[in-house]
Amino acid sequence: MTPPTFESPLYAAVELGSDSFRLHVGRVEDGALALVATMAEPVRLAATLDEDGYLCAAAMRRALSCLGEFRRSLDAWRPEAVRVVATSVLRLARNAPVFLPAAEQALGRRIELIDGSEAGRLVYLGVASTLGAGIDEPRLVADIGSGSTELVLGRGERIERIESYAVGAVRQSLTFFGDGRIDEVGFEAAVCSGRSRFAQSVLGRKAGRVAYGACGTVRALAEIAQGDGLNRDSLMRLRRLVVEAGHLARVRLAWEPAARAPHLPGGLALLIAMMEELGIDEVKPVHAGLRVGALWDLHARAAVAA
Repeated sequence: MTPPTFESPLYAAVELGSDSFRLHVGRVEDGALALVATMAEPVRLAATLDEDGYLCAAAMRRALSCLGEFRRSLDAWRPEAVRVVATSVLRLARNAPVFLPAAEQALGRRIELIDGSEAGRLVYLGVASTLGAGIDEPRLVADIGSGSTELVLGRGERIERIESYAVGAVRQSLTFFGDGRIDEVGFEAAVCSGRSRFAQSVLGRKAGRVAYGACGTVRALAEIAQGDGLNRDSLMRLRRLVVEAGHLARVRLAWEPAARAPHLPGGLALLIAMMEELGIDEVKPVHAGLRVGALWDLHARAAVAA
């Protein structure tokens, strides 16, 4: 089937994340972004990183197969520009220099290995473009990913500070719930560890009492809590439910959003730690993030070039 032709150009963003690979194809019309195609595949790279820092062969095969599917979709849609970015786990993996050339060949496009600052910039751009860039008040955006966490403070379109932490939902879950079991002692240790990470942040004194969560962790938790946002009371209720479940497998069976975010307990512990350490009262989920920001970035580059 031949994709329809649009008057405005199509752009594509591919994110090689620590847990999943994702593809967005979209266009900007009348100042709004419209997605026309999305794909996602849980390749689980971070969860297979061994103690020596190597990605396992099976995970790399899954990843290359996924990129082959993405290539066929990109060839069918023929976007005007494509940006492909790889994030934290591929910055850490010792065999990334072997994997990345094979990944570029499978996808048929160049892959950028971006640092936390660029990841944070793209995440903030996606959120600001979705919420509206004209609001000139402090805006804190949090992206608790699988392998890293980015906190970004800005006003409107302007970014004031980006902080990147080498800890995410997967690492926190594997460290504190590695055998699958969840109890109150282990969960409290996960929260304390997260607080020690965020203790160096200066954002709590500069941001307001509300943050925006541009990540699957926050969206999944908000869906389970059945609310538009997450406050400290709702997070404590979720914490009790997760501890009462007692095991990662039971958490995934109990709530469908947890099945989509298999390391949700680690993400929950980091979110609680961030809110406590930075003095945040509420986190609101936003359906925008790095890939949306990358699409807006491609659109802005095209506008400048024109």
